Amino acid sequence: MKHLKENNETYFSHLKFAGKMGLQLILRGTVFVLHAVFPVCEVPKSLDLKSTSELIINWCSYTRERRIDR
Repeated sequence: MKHLKENNETYFSHLKFAGKMGLQLILRGTVFVLHAVFPVCEVPKSLDLKSTSELIINWCSYTRERRIDR
Protein backbone atom coordinates (compact mmCIF):
# COMPACT_ATOMS: atom_id res chain seq x y z
CA MET A 1 0.00 0.00 0.00
CA LYS A 2 1.39 3.34 -1.09
CA HIS A 3 0.25 5.25 2.02
CA LEU A 4 1.99 2.80 4.38
CA LYS A 5 5.22 2.89 2.36
CA GLU A 6 5.26 6.70 2.21
CA ASN A 7 4.88 6.82 5.97
CA ASN A 8 7.37 4.03 6.66
CA GLU A 9 4.76 2.00 8.56
CA THR A 10 3.48 -1.53 8.76
CA TYR A 11 -0.24 -2.20 8.68
CA PHE A 12 -0.30 -2.84 12.43
CA SER A 13 1.76 0.22 13.38
CA HIS A 14 -0.62 2.30 11.24
CA LEU A 15 -3.65 0.64 12.84
CA LYS A 16 -2.28 1.36 16.31
CA PHE A 17 -1.38 5.00 15.61
CA ALA A 18 -4.45 5.96 13.56
CA GLY A 19 -6.77 4.04 15.88
CA LYS A 20 -5.30 5.73 18.94
CA MET A 21 -5.66 9.14 17.29
CA GLY A 22 -9.25 8.47 16.27
CA LEU A 23 -10.32 7.24 19.68
CA GLN A 24 -8.60 10.18 21.43
CA LEU A 25 -10.36 12.66 19.16
CA ILE A 26 -13.73 10.97 19.68
CA LEU A 27 -13.23 11.06 23.46
CA ARG A 28 -12.14 14.69 23.47
CA GLY A 29 -14.90 15.69 21.07
CA THR A 30 -17.48 14.02 23.28
CA VAL A 31 -16.17 15.89 26.33
CA PHE A 32 -16.44 19.22 24.47
CA VAL A 33 -19.97 18.47 23.24
CA LEU A 34 -21.02 17.58 26.80
CA HIS A 35 -19.43 20.80 28.01
CA ALA A 36 -21.35 22.73 25.33
CA VAL A 37 -24.65 21.26 26.52
CA PHE A 38 -23.79 21.40 30.23
CA PRO A 39 -21.43 24.40 30.72
CA VAL A 40 -21.30 23.81 34.47
CA CYS A 41 -19.37 20.58 33.79
CA GLU A 42 -15.71 21.51 33.68
CA VAL A 43 -13.45 20.08 31.00
CA PRO A 44 -10.64 18.16 32.76
CA LYS A 45 -7.21 19.75 32.24
CA SER A 46 -5.93 16.49 30.74
CA LEU A 47 -8.55 16.81 27.98
CA ASP A 48 -8.81 20.60 27.60
CA LEU A 49 -8.08 22.57 24.44
CA LYS A 50 -4.45 23.24 25.38
CA SER A 51 -3.64 19.58 26.01
CA THR A 52 -5.54 18.56 22.87
CA SER A 53 -3.57 21.08 20.78
CA GLU A 54 -0.28 19.83 22.25
CA LEU A 55 -1.26 16.24 21.51
CA ILE A 56 -2.05 17.06 17.87
CA ILE A 57 1.25 18.97 17.51
CA ASN A 58 3.10 15.92 18.88
CA TRP A 59 1.28 13.63 16.46
CA CYS A 60 2.22 15.92 13.56
CA SER A 61 5.88 15.90 14.62
CA TYR A 62 5.84 12.12 14.86
CA THR A 63 4.34 11.72 11.39
CA ARG A 64 6.79 14.20 9.84
CA GLU A 65 9.77 12.37 11.36
CA ARG A 66 8.85 8.96 10.00
CA ARG A 67 8.01 10.02 6.43
CA ILE A 68 10.44 8.78 3.81
CA ASP A 69 10.30 11.92 1.63
CA ARG A 70 11.00 14.45 4.40
